[in-house]
Amino acid sequence: MGSARSIKAAGFDGIWISDTVARGREARPDPLMYLVAAAAATSPGFELGTAVLQVPLRNPVELAQRLLTLHALCQGSFSFGAGAGSTRADFDSVGVEFDKRFQLLTESLSTIRRLCKGETVGSATLNPWPNTLGGPPILIGSWASDLWISRAAKDFDGWLTSGGGPGGTNFRNLKEGIKKYRDLGGKRAIVATVGVDLRASSPPLNDDSRFTLRCSPQEAVERIERVAELGYDDVLLRKDDLTQDDIAEVSATLRLRAKSP
Repeated sequence: MGSARSIKAAGFDGIWISDTVARGREARPDPLMYLVAAAAATSPGFELGTAVLQVPLRNPVELAQRLLTLHALCQGSFSFGAGAGSTRADFDSVGVEFDKRFQLLTESLSTIRRLCKGETVGSATLNPWPNTLGGPPILIGSWASDLWISRAAKDFDGWLTSGGGPGGTNFRNLKEGIKKYRDLGGKRAIVATVGVDLRASSPPLNDDSRFTLRCSPQEAVERIERVAELGYDDVLLRKDDLTQDDIAEVSATLRLRAKSP
């Protein structure tokens, strides 16, 4: 994929993709199939991830098999961002009860982790390849839930919160959430769905603002520095109509170091 190669060459560390099934008027790719193509276009060490995959919409045994396959193809560079989902339309489209999504998330993640460790769950045994045993890192997508921030810190490999995307939180939530997460011993923390438009203008960032980079280049750099100071490790940028010029502009603004494709 040309875009994947360009993103890597511009100095970005990886590509993460969201997950929708029945929303919107445009076709949406299956996230794991998309990442297989991106893996073929990039090299090991360039991170690929989901932000976030709606786990309750899938059969956990079949999903575990696909996760192990992608983990193998990416040679350890795949990170599994997992969540319960928040849009009823996606659940209705596949016949899954929306109100049971958190219960299903808990049960499915348990099944997936056990299968990835080589255990038998019911009548399923996936026999993971030695270099995939244990499966990919699992990061929990939870915008502001104390319960799931706690679980992300104590039981999983990281936490994904939202900057300014659909259903996104505000900057106060980011500040309060990272403190809770770090106080509980949480490891990696990521701000996802951060919209980008360096030609736009917006009021100064405050506690009630959503966290976006829809602002001047100088302001964008300052905003990235603010979330880094809070203790976040990564920011996932989002632009739905992404062009090659956008990739180059954001890379130059953030002073990323160009890499060989």
